[in-house]
Formats: sequence, C-alpha cells, structure tokens
Amino acid sequence: MRFTGILLTISSALIFVLMVGCGDETTGPTGGEEGWTLWDGGDFIFAWLLEDSTSTIRLRLSAQTTGWVAVGIEPTQGMNESNLIIGYVSGGSASIRDDFGTGMFTHASDVSLGGSDDVEVISGSEADGETIIEFRIPLDSGDQYDKVLVDGESYDVIFAFGADGADDYTSAHVWTDSAIMNLGL
Repeated sequence: MRFTGILLTISSALIFVLMVGCGDETTGPTGGEEGWTLWDGGDFIFAWLLEDSTSTIRLRLSAQTTGWVAVGIEPTQGMNESNLIIGYVSGGSASIRDDFGTGMFTHASDVSLGGSDDVEVISGSEADGETIIEFRIPLDSGDQYDKVLVDGESYDVIFAFGADGADDYTSAHVWTDSAIMNLGL
C-alpha cells in the first residue's frame, strides 16, 4: 500500500513536470525575419529579438483570441514581482500597459505604483480570431518595477490571454503557460 502511494506521487510529479512549459523554443527566422527566437505553445506564440544597438528587446505575442494577451518576465510566484506587459487590439489600434505583479494573482500599472510606462508599441493586429502585438522594452529602463535584462542570461516567463472580446487590462485569463527566455544564446 505504501509503495502504491509513493508510485502515485512520483507519477503525479512527472506528469506535472511534463505539462509545464510544453511549448517548443526554436531559434531562427519567424515570418522571414532573421534573428528572432520563438516559443510555440500552440494557441500562443512568443517571439523575441535582442536589439543590441539600442539596448532594447522586441517582443511579439500572438494568441488565438480577440481579447488581451500578456507576458510576465521573471515572476517569483504566480505573477508576483513580474514585469508584466498586457495588451489588446481594439478598432485596429493596439493598447499596451506596463504592469508589475503585486501579488500571486494581482497586478497594477507601473505608473499607478510610482514607476514609468516603458513599453513602445510597434504594431498590433486582430484577424481571424487571432491577436498579434509587437512592442519594444529597454533592457534596463531604470524603473524599479521592470526587470533588468542581460544578454546571455535566461529568464522565466509566464503567458496568458483573455477571452474573445476581453479588450481590457483586468479580466480573468482563459489560458496560461510558462517557459524560459534565453537571451543571446
């Protein structure tokens, strides 16, 4: 009986490990563009490109939703202490907010906490049930609510998206996942 309990515990742990970070990371062109690295989680694609000349990183979020999409960089637990960027497309225009994970399940805009909004929108589109947002953030914004990113380092990232039509910064997610973002590797 005791052996069965241990086996069930080990099996449960193995299933959990296999489920976390189920996406695939590949390096190379995405959409014909050189230098991008991409993590493909099926309904969510995360791509990044380190821009050494401007000390910035370009990020692209693509999800099977007409609601919001988000990425959180380097959370401690849940979304706590993550540099969270959340955005949506409405009326053909992208809206993005620079947030900070204030708790395991909560976040607030950097500006409301006394920080700064350090996200530059590059583009946003919504078609055929898919939202795509591309933006740029500095590797070191100087804002206490943003993570300093260093070429050659790896960072835990979390992803989420909202339900179709959830064009806001506060509605609950319908999907989440996590991965590791390797910069310059």
